Amino acid sequence: MIPVNPFDRRARPDPYPVYQYMRTVDPVYQSPVGFWILTRYEDCRAVLEDPRWSHDADRLLEPNRGPADPVDPLVRLVRASIGFSDSTSHARHRKVLEAAVKPAVRTVAAQAARIADRLTDLMMENEGGNVELMSAYAAPLPLTVLGDVIGLPAADRAQIHHWGREVASGLDPGVRSAGVIRGGSAAMALVEYMQNRLDEARSGSRGLLSAIAASSPSLSTWESVADLIVFLVVGVEASCSLIGNAMLALIRHPDQLAELRRRPSLMDAALEELIRFDGPIHLTARVANEDIMVGKSTIRTGEQALVMLGAANRDPARFRDPDQLDLTRDDNPHLGFGA
Repeated sequence: MIPVNPFDRRARPDPYPVYQYMRTVDPVYQSPVGFWILTRYEDCRAVLEDPRWSHDADRLLEPNRGPADPVDPLVRLVRASIGFSDSTSHARHRKVLEAAVKPAVRTVAAQAARIADRLTDLMMENEGGNVELMSAYAAPLPLTVLGDVIGLPAADRAQIHHWGREVASGLDPGVRSAGVIRGGSAAMALVEYMQNRLDEARSGSRGLLSAIAASSPSLSTWESVADLIVFLVVGVEASCSLIGNAMLALIRHPDQLAELRRRPSLMDAALEELIRFDGPIHLTARVANEDIMVGKSTIRTGEQALVMLGAANRDPARFRDPDQLDLTRDDNPHLGFGA
C-alpha cells in the first residue's frame, strides 16, 4: 500500500508514487497537523514566485515557540542567513554575497576539473576494482572545491563535512528528537569554527572569508557567519546528492548513459534533466502573509505550505512523460532549486 505521506520512511527509497497519488487525489492537501502540501507544478511555481509568501525561519521552523521559550541553535543559525530571508533582508545579503562570490569563483571550473580528475585517478587505482562513489567522489569533490573557494584549511574539512551533514539532517521534516539535538550541536560547533576563521581573515587574505569579513557593516558578523555556513552546507550537500542521484539514474537507464557517452555535447541538457528527474532537493516551505487561494483552497494567514519540488518536476500537466529520463529533453523549466 502506498503511504499517503511523503515523509513516511517507507517512501524514502522512491517517493514518486506517493507524489503521484497525492497530486491525483488531493494536490492541495492539508495535513492533520495543519500545514499544506502542494504537489502540482502550477501551484508550486505560483507560490515560489509570489511575494505574499514568507520564508521566515521562526515562522516556518518554530511557529509555536513563545516569547520566553529558548531558540533552537539550528533555527538561530539559519534565520540569520540568506537562506531564510525575505525581500529587503534578502537583497542586503545577496548584494554582499554576490560581490564576494563572483570574483572567488572565476577559476572554479578549471579547479573543479582538476580535483575531479585527481579523484577519478584515485578511484581507478583501487586494487579491488570497486569504489564507493559517495565517499570517494561525490562528497570530496564539492567539499574540496568550496573549501578552497572559502579559504578553509584542508585538514579541517572532514570535521566540517560531519557537522554539515548533521545540520542538513536537522532540517529534514522527518527528523526525530535525537536528530534535532545533533543538528543543534553541529550548528553551534560550526558557528564557533567559522567565527574563528572569519576573525583570522580580518588580518590576512583567505579567499571568500576575507571578502565577507570586509563587508562590514553591510552584514553583522553573525549574519556573515550564518551565510558562510549555509553557502557551504547547502553547496556540499546539494552537489553530493545530485552526483549520487544522477549516477544512480544513469545506471538504471543504460540507454541514456550510452547516449551521453556517445554525445558528450548533451551534458548541459542532461544535467538539467537529471535535476528534474531526481534532484537533490525535494521540498521547500513558505508561510502565508495573508489569506491566499491555491487551487480551490484558501490557505490562511500564518499557515505553512510545503512546496514539493520533486512532485512538481514529475507533473504530467507540465512535463511530457515525466517519469521517463530523457537527456535530450529541451522544454525543461524544472523547479529543482526553486524558482
